[in-house]
Amino acid sequence: MTVTPFSITVFAALAIFCWATFRLIRTLVRASPMRKNVTTCGYVAPPPSIKDTGRMLKVARRLTNIQVGKLTFEGLHHLDSLDGPTIFSANHPHWVDVAILPQMIQAPCRYMAHGRVMQSLGGFLGVYLSKMGAFAANDSIKDGGTRTRQGAATMLARGENIVILPEGLTNFSPEVSVFKEGTVKIARMAAQMRGGPVYITPAYIRYGKYPGPWLARFDRQIQFFTIFFLSPFFRRGARTVVGKPISTDELFADGRDDAAATQYLKDAIVALDPGRV
Repeated sequence: MTVTPFSITVFAALAIFCWATFRLIRTLVRASPMRKNVTTCGYVAPPPSIKDTGRMLKVARRLTNIQVGKLTFEGLHHLDSLDGPTIFSANHPHWVDVAILPQMIQAPCRYMAHGRVMQSLGGFLGVYLSKMGAFAANDSIKDGGTRTRQGAATMLARGENIVILPEGLTNFSPEVSVFKEGTVKIARMAAQMRGGPVYITPAYIRYGKYPGPWLARFDRQIQFFTIFFLSPFFRRGARTVVGKPISTDELFADGRDDAAATQYLKDAIVALDPGRV
């Protein structure tokens, strides 16, 4: 039998395909038992490693380069003054916010994610995102967010940092929507659990161009693919301004309740809006 360059190429291609298929199947088999946990509210997965965080940052940089182009950060010196576990909170005008904030933090962190995101691709996406630090904010059991708040507070009490976007859903415009009270409730719970203050670091993300609030009416997957494939029209850069960390002592000063503390946080974030990129 004569061995030709073509037959060698075909054999090599088949070998690579078989190897890749084997790796994929092995990964799916290993991940399958984890799907229920990572899509369940209140589940506290092992913290993300530095290695996984590095992988996530590479993906985040690629996504933001495609979607928005140049990123600018201001006020990063405030991150050097953190003196305890922190919730990073920002406005939520775009799906790519979750790729910008890791580049702002540059360290292992937890990320509160919508249950639909964690359940995507049969829960396998949730398994992958869980390794990067994501955890489910809601699932099929309606308990008013009790398990989510308890899980998040537990992470903070252990000294971990969390990203929470208080608007919950994207609105695709510079206007800031109503804040949910969960962020300040989690901060208060964590401070009580650890017997010391917890901090919320505010940030405002301003984009060069927004798709518009009309897109918020559609399913999240439609939102993602619409903006992603139309990225040349919206790739106008993004500017993130980081503010001074707010301790729970300051947040609940003067007898503020959860509603007043939430408004205090919203005002702090809105005040950071630079107005333009």
